[in-house]
Amino acid sequence: MTPFSPITESCQCPKAKEVDEREGEVGTSVICRDCLLEVATTQKPNVAEQTAVEQAVLPNDRAIYIAFKDSPWFSKASGECLNDYSIKTAILIWRKKNPSVRQLVREYGIAALVTSLKGLLDEEIFSSTDAARRRFLDLFSEEEVPRSEAGHGTMAELQSAKQGQADDGKCNPSDNTADGPGINRRQSTRLSRPHQKSDDLTFLPIRPRQRLMSQLQLILEHACFSFGQREMQKELDDWDWSCAEAVQLDTWIDLLKQNKTLENEENAGSLSNLFSSVARIQDIATHRLSVAVVEVNELLSSAEEFLQLLNIPIYRDAVKPLRQHIEEVLLTANRNVASVYKEVDRKSGEIEAQRERLKRQEEEVEWYRKENLNNIRDSIEHDIFAAMAKAKESLPDIGLADIR
Repeated sequence: MTPFSPITESCQCPKAKEVDEREGEVGTSVICRDCLLEVATTQKPNVAEQTAVEQAVLPNDRAIYIAFKDSPWFSKASGECLNDYSIKTAILIWRKKNPSVRQLVREYGIAALVTSLKGLLDEEIFSSTDAARRRFLDLFSEEEVPRSEAGHGTMAELQSAKQGQADDGKCNPSDNTADGPGINRRQSTRLSRPHQKSDDLTFLPIRPRQRLMSQLQLILEHACFSFGQREMQKELDDWDWSCAEAVQLDTWIDLLKQNKTLENEENAGSLSNLFSSVARIQDIATHRLSVAVVEVNELLSSAEEFLQLLNIPIYRDAVKPLRQHIEEVLLTANRNVASVYKEVDRKSGEIEAQRERLKRQEEEVEWYRKENLNNIRDSIEHDIFAAMAKAKESLPDIGLADIR
């Protein structure tokens, strides 16, 4: 098997054929109650659907959160206190109660859900409402989102900050302008959990994450400024924004939300989600937030879609190949990670089997020790009593006790 081969896990239990067929649909997978792995049904799945599943590798974190956010097993737990078996068990139980979980199991399988859930548990997404808001802003109403966490200044805040910004709108903006008019970044900076472990590839490594998100933020800010020069020159003049460096990304997002410049009938329902995803790029770059590998593709796609709406070809044409190449890199990495974990599981199984063999050998040695010592003890008793009996025979008249 090459490192690029798709990895699958299936049940090898002898009773696999007896699994209740009502748990799944024909051509999909059902779950073995003994080992909690998938048991393939007799009908072969559609090739196109199977290919799509392999390419997806891991499910969307947003779909995972929606499906499991009400699960009592995860609401008070973190990734450190739940092992893979516990998570599998929780999935199996919650699967029977929640149609969304059943659908995710059919599409991605138990192993992929475990990987995604571990990442979300490490971020405390299920146990912390604040963490969930930061990650899935569109799932919460604006009243629920603290302004400092959302990272966006309202137009009223822009107005109140205009006077203080008047002398700083050139290419040497003040701290207030650089961080967004009316927003105190010192107040909004959060202390969060330590960064993920260096060997945990559920998340994008720190250095490429930081460089990539910072680069995306810069590209998007320049694209927004070019769009502003074309469509919103009056606003640029009003705020003395004379260069791309004068305005941060989330301020542009807030401005575009307020004047509905990009909204049309086709995107009216989805534009808010797109804005939230694009704004998250700045949050990640500014606050050094962890990013799941599967989320990187979503952020890149959102950036490309946003640039398509702005209709600035030079920036869109730069981001599109960047997204495509990174998607290929991460898909290959996901397959390699799956290959590594499969080999780790195989070797761990061998070690466990060896441990069982050693345990049995230890038990045999202990049995040998006890059995032989008991035999020696019995032999000592027998020989001493025999000697005492001879002594009694030699001295029959002094009242020596009988040996029995």
